[in-house]
Amino acid sequence: MEIGRDDAEGAVLAHLPDGRHLRLGRDAAALLAGLDGSRTREEVLVQWAAVVGEQRALELLTRFDALGLLDLPGLPMSASDRRVSYRKPMSLQLTLLRPERFTGRLQALGRVLTRQPVPLLYAVLLAGGAGAGLVGRGSLVRAVSEPVPLHITVILSAAVIAVSVLHEFGHAIALAYFGGRPRRMGVMLFYLAPAFFCDVSDGWRLAAPRHRALVALSGVIVNVGVAAASAIAGVLSTGDAATFWWLLTVANLLVTAFNLVPFVKLDGYLALMAMVDVPFLRQRAMADARGWLGRVFFGSACPAKRLDRAWSVPFGLCALAFPVLLVGAVLAQVLTAVLPWGAVGAVLSLVVVLLGAGCLLYGAGRFAGSAMCSRSPRAGTPRRLLGVIVLVAAVVVPLAAVQVEVSATGGYIATKGRTVLVLPDEGRARGLRPGDHVLLKSVGLFRSPVVATATVDSGPSGRATVATAALGPIKDLPGRTEGTRYPLRNISDSSGMPLSGTGYATVATGRTSLAEWLFRTHLLAPLRTLSD
Repeated sequence: MEIGRDDAEGAVLAHLPDGRHLRLGRDAAALLAGLDGSRTREEVLVQWAAVVGEQRALELLTRFDALGLLDLPGLPMSASDRRVSYRKPMSLQLTLLRPERFTGRLQALGRVLTRQPVPLLYAVLLAGGAGAGLVGRGSLVRAVSEPVPLHITVILSAAVIAVSVLHEFGHAIALAYFGGRPRRMGVMLFYLAPAFFCDVSDGWRLAAPRHRALVALSGVIVNVGVAAASAIAGVLSTGDAATFWWLLTVANLLVTAFNLVPFVKLDGYLALMAMVDVPFLRQRAMADARGWLGRVFFGSACPAKRLDRAWSVPFGLCALAFPVLLVGAVLAQVLTAVLPWGAVGAVLSLVVVLLGAGCLLYGAGRFAGSAMCSRSPRAGTPRRLLGVIVLVAAVVVPLAAVQVEVSATGGYIATKGRTVLVLPDEGRARGLRPGDHVLLKSVGLFRSPVVATATVDSGPSGRATVATAALGPIKDLPGRTEGTRYPLRNISDSSGMPLSGTGYATVATGRTSLAEWLFRTHLLAPLRTLSD
């Protein structure tokens, strides 16, 4: 470990054994520099408490311990040397490349890319892409709203992966250009979702916040440039080629928007942390948010704010909530994908649901326990019980009061002026009645617009098969799906043309509470599969 000199803002840079960097106050840096391996943890705590106080000493000791700087018997392999490493809060990383070996080449490439006329050409590219998007907006909407051939989906997936690699190299080039060293690149599970990564923690060595922010944003600069070039290519192309370019445009814009979300450790957060010039910004804001929640609900003692900003608590609340929503969305996709696998899928679904619920309960219990242990005079037993009741009500009331529309999904077949609905799963067809409203849709990769509406004419009229491709966004998938047939009437097509072919259909079968919907969808459905 190396303790650097003070930077322009008075902070001290500490170079950690795993390649990361900490920006510390002078007191914390002096305490860290005094660690020589000759004292126990308790002796260090006593010495530090005399300098910075007992609470702050314990916080520093806990943080340094978590970073692996204390009590390292046997000198275990550092994170930078391991191919697989875990980074909090939820990132499992597999290192595939160590770009620090060719930092000089990356730095030279950065000098080329920042030299005129390259920046000017990039600005012209963005303007051209914006104009192309306006000119070809109709083609763009059709591309994202209609099923696409399988080969286009495969090529698009490969292109998105290639651009993701360029995104990470954008970070590496920017960091090398400003004088840092990108240490690791590879793949990771980020909040259970697969992604690429580039370790730019060396960026904290850069004194200028603007440079650190540019390193953080250099990845999305690549995505925006690719989106602009793809939009121009979409205007100049026809047929499947145009569809591919428009889909690549939208995919890169969505990646850019997601990466700019500042509530998880993505590019937007790193850029915000650089511009605010406060290390551990998210952790500090979340600590302030937890303190505010404890004070409001349990009358806990008001701790000193860790982040001296007016928006600290709102930002911290969003940072607490967004990962839960993100993991929930990923788990919902996983459950949808594995449930059709029969008994194996049902078991996996139950495991995922129980683990997710257990993590939520553990987090809530841990927060409530720490808040209720407050020594504040206001935090008496009645106040604590009231806080528990309010928190429970905040969860139970929405689960019981929020109504969710229940729908059956399937496909439709329109031939010779007659349209029928085919529901693949008879169990989901229970409760379908004549007069129920049906939405006939076109399923695209990014959008599923309604192309017509209809009503159920009568009860089941036998069995039928519908092309499996009609149920998803890939139009030439092989196979057919069998299901129950329902005649439809009152077909209302927004285009005024007779409906033909096949497509996706949803039928609203009623409304239920959010709690019942969650129970039936994610718990009862796999249990029924196991019992069949």
